[in-house]
Amino acid sequence: MALVCGIDEARRGPVLGPMVMCGAFIEEKEMPKLEKLRPKDSKLLTKEEREQIYPKLINVLKSYKLFIIQPDEIDKAVHGHDGLNLNKLEAHKQADILNEFNPEKAIIDCPSNNIKSYRQQLLKLLKNKKIDLVLEHNAERYPLVAAASIIAKVTGDREVEKLKKQIGIDFGSGYMSDPKTVEFLKNNFENYPELFRKSWFPYQELVNKKFQKSLSDFTQFLKEEQKHKSHTLEDLKKLEDFGFHLKKLEDFGFHFEKPKTEHELAIMKGSCTVILYKNGKLLIQGKEEAKKNVEKLLNL
Repeated sequence: MALVCGIDEARRGPVLGPMVMCGAFIEEKEMPKLEKLRPKDSKLLTKEEREQIYPKLINVLKSYKLFIIQPDEIDKAVHGHDGLNLNKLEAHKQADILNEFNPEKAIIDCPSNNIKSYRQQLLKLLKNKKIDLVLEHNAERYPLVAAASIIAKVTGDREVEKLKKQIGIDFGSGYMSDPKTVEFLKNNFENYPELFRKSWFPYQELVNKKFQKSLSDFTQFLKEEQKHKSHTLEDLKKLEDFGFHLKKLEDFGFHFEKPKTEHELAIMKGSCTVILYKNGKLLIQGKEEAKKNVEKLLNL
């Protein structure tokens, strides 16, 4: 009997916590049982409704596969690591699901605006090119995709609750529309960096503001020190140049991280690590080719 797969993800957009992808599998003859449960897009259900239908879906399905994608993996994709972006990351996870179970048909909620291009990209990753691929926007109208959506959402919500228990703080849903999350991000983006998607604009904005303030404060410090001839105007100009170019590195996939010692002013990580010290010195660590590229960008 034909095996059919529905694939959807949950928690693609929050600034905090994992994204979850689910592949839900059912034998075609069992589809009426799933349809009888009338699953909907998880976003149209309350948390209680999702929890109520979740075990019923699990019982009807032949199997399901989950990927819990952590913030660091999302950040690497957004920054172009291994030629990825977020849509390509999803395509790789979808291909992993389909390659493992090899269904005859797969219905997928497509994350890309360009469905034709996404289909070609996904096909390149599939071992079996003959899988009947149905890619649509809002594919949750199909019961099997709706089931995958619900399983992914319930799993994602449970992962978030685990994180709250681990750190002992209720940070809300993880979405910037949630005041609890906004407050938690503002007060804790340095305390729990592993929880956040550092490539997301709200996180970067806070880190950049802190960097700009640190740079401004230190520039003022140098000006005061210069009066006592402890630092030269050349030191000051050099620091300002570094600050400008460090910001420029963001265009090449680098991101700011929290300084680890009191002597560090800023740390950026990408193809290598760049550390700007408060005395105006700069250290570049990593592979020689990457270091040379950064030195060129920083006009060293």
